[in-house]
Amino acid sequence: MATVPWPSDEIARLAELHALGALETFPQPDFSALAELAAQTCQAPIALVNLIGENRQYFKGRVGTSATGMNRQMAFCPYVICVREVVEVPDAAADERFRDDPVVTGQPHARFYAGAPVVSATNHALGTVCVMDHSPRRLVPPQRRALEILAANAAALLQAQHQAEALEQFQKITSQESRLLHRITGDLRLPLVSLRAYLQLIEDGGLDEAMAANMLQTINRVSPSLSELIDELTLLARLNSQLTALARTGRTSAGNGHAATRPTPIR
Repeated sequence: MATVPWPSDEIARLAELHALGALETFPQPDFSALAELAAQTCQAPIALVNLIGENRQYFKGRVGTSATGMNRQMAFCPYVICVREVVEVPDAAADERFRDDPVVTGQPHARFYAGAPVVSATNHALGTVCVMDHSPRRLVPPQRRALEILAANAAALLQAQHQAEALEQFQKITSQESRLLHRITGDLRLPLVSLRAYLQLIEDGGLDEAMAANMLQTINRVSPSLSELIDELTLLARLNSQLTALARTGRTSAGNGHAATRPTPIR
């Protein structure tokens, strides 16, 4: 089995996969629907939306197999993310790169393979949309084009899911921030009014010993509440920092070419 190549942008490519959270859940119905379209269009029994991680391949969508992934050193897709164009292997058993590969010599006994790269808006090849068959064959040009379109839609779906998750997190943070603000503004008012009154008494010189002792007890009583409110203000500042980071992420995604991540219709 030949040595599997590595993309020149491997570090940045893996960083984007993790930033998108793309390897955390698989397979997913939306991506399996894309795989089903690939299988039907290319008339192939096996189709995948396959994301290439550091050591494994993750089947984000699948048709014709119950597997959820495989070792990165196996099969065809790692070649696709290096050349960044459709790769077609008419007969894997006759190709010295793949003839000894376990995917060819064992289940699923793949003889034919074709895959298109899933390229993100930041121009990293994250994986493939691919099809496999048990007999040698070739795709016709419209089928090759369909694979490219489905791969573009897979990239758009990855980005859309990431943005939806970011929006959900944003909404949770803003809701928590609103509750904190409501509590802080209410709870902070009473101890501050009390302290202001006591400070005025000190300034006016109208404190006797009993009143001073009472004031000290009151200050001791409200001090823990003030400490808690300060902690909550710190949390509020942290939430604001997270909101700023989420907003910056959204602007960055939009600035990286939102047109490139718009789903492409299959005609």
